[in-house]
Amino acid sequence: MKYVLKCLKTNEEISDDYTLHHTDNALLQAQYDAVITIHNEAKGVWRFVDWLPVTQTNRYTAGTLTYKAEQIGKALGLSDLWVTFHGHWPERGGLCPTGSFKDMEAVPTIQRLQDHNGRGLICASAGNTARAFTHFCGASETPLIVVVGKEHAHRIWVREEHPTASVRLVVVEDGDYADAKKVAKGISAQLPGWQMEGGVHNVARRDGIGSLIIDAAYAIGRLPDHYFQGVGGGPGPIGVHEMAERLIRSGEFSGPVPRQHLSQNVEHCPIHNAWQAGRDHLVPKDYPASEVAVYSDYLLNKGPAYGLTGALYDILKASDGQTHVVTRDDAMTCKRLFEETEGIDIMTPGAVAMASVQQALAKGDIQPSDCVVLNISGGGVERLRNEHATRVVEPWLRVTVAEGVQQILKRLALDESGQ
Repeated sequence: MKYVLKCLKTNEEISDDYTLHHTDNALLQAQYDAVITIHNEAKGVWRFVDWLPVTQTNRYTAGTLTYKAEQIGKALGLSDLWVTFHGHWPERGGLCPTGSFKDMEAVPTIQRLQDHNGRGLICASAGNTARAFTHFCGASETPLIVVVGKEHAHRIWVREEHPTASVRLVVVEDGDYADAKKVAKGISAQLPGWQMEGGVHNVARRDGIGSLIIDAAYAIGRLPDHYFQGVGGGPGPIGVHEMAERLIRSGEFSGPVPRQHLSQNVEHCPIHNAWQAGRDHLVPKDYPASEVAVYSDYLLNKGPAYGLTGALYDILKASDGQTHVVTRDDAMTCKRLFEETEGIDIMTPGAVAMASVQQALAKGDIQPSDCVVLNISGGGVERLRNEHATRVVEPWLRVTVAEGVQQILKRLALDESGQ
């Protein structure tokens, strides 16, 4: 292996066996032997394979499109605004076929699973992650059990002709994203050889998505001063911060690391509340007292990676970061501005992030001449579905929260027995 895993709490180094956990309340981080070489003959994340926790590339592609957004920057009042776009934008070179940067997490995760001879993957999601893993596991015939709440089942779609024989979609009829995660963890504990995709604990997800800052740094010629992203769980900002630190340690670029700006819906913003209170952990009052409607439910996460060693609190502190909350009206205004200016639709998390750029400039958190990277984490989905016939993946099984684990295990046993 070209890397080892380091526990960020104890500093122990261990060999990887698709390892997700080592010490309670701490992340593992991949430590790579090599100084990175950019493989320009490759595409997407595979250009940066030296800093991905895999033994080799595979034939699947996902990656970042970085460009200087001069018109958007002018409209916002910034002279050096760069966009990292993730989605379907063929004439510009968009390289995320399901429309979000979760594709960049799925591609190396599947290779990591194969490196360690895993039987299959288990994934819980509110939509984007599930769609990405469905696409790439279907294409590679990798067994996948994907668990979603009833309200998110419609988001698991593929192009009409795309293979999905290896994908088992489970819909939790009386549950949400948090319930889907509970069911997924329950079955993973009883299925030897099957791996949870791992969320923030999966170094392949963090480093795959973190490669966007390498792409941006080489396009810009330096690390940006600021990085903006809508955040729900946290793998993206953590991966970006870790990758920026690698670039500085390797001597490829000088520091400091980009200042992290994490953006949430105003109605549900536990990360923002904890950070503004100066706490290194979440408490119940950081969450709304009851269920709330939000503009971007992709960012609605009841268990973000905030207080773990190496997680969001630590990267905000290390980068002198800031958090922002955005109203529905401000996000919708920015979504329209982006789409009218650039001619491509974007998903709601990117609109939230863009609105927080505008907010940060008004507050003086950034200056008009600062180099800013705005992560448009999903886009081109409406265009893709207008240009191509798609189909929603049919559920393999519908379950309840209370009985979901046993229902899935029973159905798997029947399938494997041929009944």
